[in-house]
Amino acid sequence: MVEKEKEIVLRGTVQSGRGEAKGFMEIPWVSGQCKENTGFQPYPGTLNLSVDRETFLFIRKLAMSRGKRIIPPAGIDFCEARILPLQAGGFPAALIYPMVNDYYQDTLEVIAPFVLKEHLGIEDGEQLELTLAVPSQFPRPQGIIFDLDGTLMDSVDLYYSMLCEGCLKFGVIPPSKETVMEIMGKGLGFWETWEAITGDIKFEGSREELQGRIVEVFEEIWDRRYEKEVTLFAGVKDLLQNLLKNQVTMGVVTSSFYIKKMDLFKKVGLDPDHLFKAIVTRKDTVKNKPDPEPIYRCLEKMGVMADECLCVGDSTCDVAAGREAGLFTIGVLTGTGTLESLSKEGADVIIDSVEEMEELLDLE
Repeated sequence: MVEKEKEIVLRGTVQSGRGEAKGFMEIPWVSGQCKENTGFQPYPGTLNLSVDRETFLFIRKLAMSRGKRIIPPAGIDFCEARILPLQAGGFPAALIYPMVNDYYQDTLEVIAPFVLKEHLGIEDGEQLELTLAVPSQFPRPQGIIFDLDGTLMDSVDLYYSMLCEGCLKFGVIPPSKETVMEIMGKGLGFWETWEAITGDIKFEGSREELQGRIVEVFEEIWDRRYEKEVTLFAGVKDLLQNLLKNQVTMGVVTSSFYIKKMDLFKKVGLDPDHLFKAIVTRKDTVKNKPDPEPIYRCLEKMGVMADECLCVGDSTCDVAAGREAGLFTIGVLTGTGTLESLSKEGADVIIDSVEEMEELLDLE
């Protein structure tokens, strides 16, 4: 991979693919949106290019964060894809990246208005060079609303561990991590989560007695473990300081009640009252994410318009709440959401962590 100002030259080896792309490219809404985003009618199929791991990860990041979206029509349960226009042998082409969890790990798929192999006279095993114009950074926003857990704070795995510990104390077989991540991603409260996990399990005593015992157990686990084990993700301190320096107004919307989570910022030398103009917790609104009410409340306190603000979160409920409130949404892959679930929910951009926002935004 060679950089030339804002162009990237990619090199890889032509190889045969799985044969799945033809059916995908023949879908009318796929080919139609590809034409809108590239300027050409794509041939139904792709050229597969094997590349080194560094190149693949670079393209993956670029496609998720700055690629043009190929969006399924309403009511169709299908994955999104992202498009990066480029040149192949001097001819117009594009990289297409399906937003699925089990995609290739070392292969890029290229579309063109014709069969590239025949047009360029190349065979499997030969080298091909592509020239990609790197999409520009996003303009600096007036405001950003952050989620906390799984977004700024590395706490989701800890939540799962504490939940498993509590389950065992009540003789409940801990659920799979995937099940818990899906439940947490919906923005459910503690009791809703507990009921979803325990289902039809019968416990001794009245509901009130059970709730009392559960609160006592989980408060003990929380007090013993949370503040000792939770940390901010790498790069969060520098990012927030840089956003503050660039006069970006910041707020927090969390589905948690626990306002003392903000003490974690103080531990690394940050003043949350100075960083965040608004902090909206679960107790501050009637409805919670995925409803947009907490986002509206935060915007009001921040004094920022929806179309001038980003919403950043790790779960589908973050994306849904931000989208419904009219914000540009950024999904991060450090919490409950996956590439597929966040893209299906409509995230405008997906990044591996908030640390990538430094290179995504046009900051001074």
